[in-house]
Amino acid sequence: MPELAPFCALRFSPSAGDLSLLLAPPYDVIDEADAEELKSRSPHNCVRLILPDGSPGDRYVNAADTLRQWILEGVLDVDPNPSVYVYRQRFEADGQARDRMAVFAAVRLTPFSDGEVLPHERTHSGPKKDRLALTLATRTQLSPIFMVARDGDGRLYDLERELVDKAPDAVAATPDGIRHAMWVVSGDRSANLLSAAASHPLLIADGHHRYETALVAAETLGDNVKAAYLLVCIVSQLDPGLVVRPTHRVLSRPPQAGDGRSEWISTLAESFHLEELPDLSPAEAEETVASAPPGSIIVALPDGAGYRLASARPDALVRAGIPAERARISPVVFDELILGTLCGLEADEAAHEGILSYSRSPEGATAVPDGGCGFVLPPVSLEDVWATAGRGGRLPPKSTYFEPKMPSGLLFRPL
Repeated sequence: MPELAPFCALRFSPSAGDLSLLLAPPYDVIDEADAEELKSRSPHNCVRLILPDGSPGDRYVNAADTLRQWILEGVLDVDPNPSVYVYRQRFEADGQARDRMAVFAAVRLTPFSDGEVLPHERTHSGPKKDRLALTLATRTQLSPIFMVARDGDGRLYDLERELVDKAPDAVAATPDGIRHAMWVVSGDRSANLLSAAASHPLLIADGHHRYETALVAAETLGDNVKAAYLLVCIVSQLDPGLVVRPTHRVLSRPPQAGDGRSEWISTLAESFHLEELPDLSPAEAEETVASAPPGSIIVALPDGAGYRLASARPDALVRAGIPAERARISPVVFDELILGTLCGLEADEAAHEGILSYSRSPEGATAVPDGGCGFVLPPVSLEDVWATAGRGGRLPPKSTYFEPKMPSGLLFRPL
């Protein structure tokens, strides 16, 4: 089973200002405009650490200098006692108010082959080098890995709820409408939380790059005992606030030279049953595919040629080597059958070359470029995620999007 431990967090002090102005989303969902807006909120917004300014050769040193200066100025303080930190997010999803509970702790790093921590997605290579350089320069884990605990008996979730009756130790309300609250927990109560969270292997929901980076950092730092552990934020699978969204796909060119629409239809028809759909809004397309049979994809054709509901033919799945338990997962069907077999592309290379792009919104997936094609996917169920991870398998990059993300800036973990 995974080994979890309390730690002394590095946190913003009252002198840093309103915590609401200091938090930021994870680095990988922040574009240039977002970064500038975050910096305008406060001179101490944590985006200056997780996405530092400067040339490629200077930016990591700049982050380390900024962190050091904030500690010297008292903007950041280290908590005196090892603790765990219970966290509550309040947000709106699908028109409903929701709460999501979590616990911040440090997990002992182990290779995935040990089975204590389970990945569920493949990763693109580029971000790992960037995060490794940042970690080694700052000697600090700046953003938590988002994990899910199986929590079959609900013990973790029940313990978290018992601990949030008193006033929180930190609160924030960010412009995205999320209200944040955090409680510092030590002693027997922290031990009980960690015991409940570590009763089964933990699933990485978000942060595969950072976990893999942390393994390399621990090896690089050698005898640094703290580097053998990683900052994580763990949510019970039974938490009703655990929301999983899809990420849609767009290919910018047809699989072969052709006129786009007819080329896509003829190519897809070789391996899919294609059902013509009535005119749909992007939101309706997302709703339709979510209730379609497992493994289905809605294809948005170029030139406003409408939508097709694509269901893979059994013989095509066999030829592509996709077993039944993976054929029910739409990102697998897209990645291995459409992208790999029909287009002869690999996700990492296609994304790097700009042929493949990802969209969180159905509007982005249905705004099809000339000659290209959009693919609206349903969300992947948590049971399919656990089943894949339990078999030692991986889903394609960006198969799941756990919403909302865990923010950066609530706390950091020094090494």
